[in-house]
Amino acid sequence: MELPEVTLRLWHPEEAPRLFDLLSRPEVTRWFGESAREPLTHVDQARARIEQWALGHDAPLGTRAVVTPDRAEPVGSVLLFHAPHALHGEVEVGWYLHPDAVGHGYAAAAAAAAVREALAAGHREVWALTHPDNLRSRATAARIGLRDLGVVQGLWHDGESQLFVTDTP
Repeated sequence: MELPEVTLRLWHPEEAPRLFDLLSRPEVTRWFGESAREPLTHVDQARARIEQWALGHDAPLGTRAVVTPDRAEPVGSVLLFHAPHALHGEVEVGWYLHPDAVGHGYAAAAAAAAVREALAAGHREVWALTHPDNLRSRATAARIGLRDLGVVQGLWHDGESQLFVTDTP
């Protein structure tokens, strides 16, 4: 599986307009968890997120920009976080891209890099939950080798989710 080169790093404050452009799009935020589903309405909200992510950064956990060598601005974000309401400290990976960056393999490259970092940091496994209708994210999870455990109801998030997990070595 050949994936494009990506770098994961913190978002820079001057990139708030790009983050706003990304997170103000309903076609992007519609797949987010309940608490983050509403699109941003002002660039100051993006600035606040960047500040929050920098303060809360605990590598490899956190939200990071996905940067490619051929683009000046980040193409999206990858997230590694303790799953909400996790019973055993489960770590979840998530990703989202700007619509102008979809279809190039960036999501798979970023998610795969984040999973590698989590496993290298000692996490036994990494989980991913997607909306069952989010076919692109389901394909990304499969492309990076996450095992599909099927649809689950109310695990960490309200409603149905398609559940994926890394295979433990």
